[in-house]
Amino acid sequence: MESFSHSPSLLELKCKNCGSQLSPLDYSSALMAARCPHCHTLFAITGMDQAGRMLPRPHVAMPKNFKIHETLHGSIITRRWFGYHAYLILFFAICWNSFMVVWHTIAISGGNWSMSLFGIIHTAVGIFLIYLVLALFLNSTVFKISNNEIVVKSGPMPWKGNLTLSSSEIVQLYCIEKISHRKNSTSAHYRVEAVLNENRRRTIISNLTDADHALFIEQQIEKYLHLTDTPVAGEHGR
Repeated sequence: MESFSHSPSLLELKCKNCGSQLSPLDYSSALMAARCPHCHTLFAITGMDQAGRMLPRPHVAMPKNFKIHETLHGSIITRRWFGYHAYLILFFAICWNSFMVVWHTIAISGGNWSMSLFGIIHTAVGIFLIYLVLALFLNSTVFKISNNEIVVKSGPMPWKGNLTLSSSEIVQLYCIEKISHRKNSTSAHYRVEAVLNENRRRTIISNLTDADHALFIEQQIEKYLHLTDTPVAGEHGR
């Protein structure tokens, strides 16, 4: 087999089978593949040409829930939270809270205060569901991007994840996919991460359910700040 060499220096490769770190000698630019020296698995390396250079990432079109407004001071990206899943959570919240109303009514009318007290935690869950439904219907996340800073804020319902970050600190942006396995289902969530000076990391936004939303946010911030889309180990979308 041809010698594995000339691996791109910017790309950190790990074996897809055992997770071992690979060296440049394990990569073949001619075959566009890598062989793990530990478990000897051979797998293709996508996103590269035969010279070992990274291919440009395809342009990501603006998703439905997004708007962009250009100003003299920067770019403003607005992402609405609303989606079909808001109706599913609304239905669940109505069922949950209706059950808790019946629970407390029966307990209090019968003088069984301990039964009502037992349902306090479930009542708190119901209140959170109401808050979540309001946020899904009303909230948007706004990204204000300028040469000085990036400001991320969600509202009008207060929510965690607000951020102010100096633009000069940002070296690179990338997206990460997190897969969650449940008994009968599998779900994926995405977040946009920033590599900062001194190799520090900072989350720009998390808990996105659509990969295109994360990739579009990364693309637009990189475009405005004139950042080269450089590969980062473990990123999604390559």
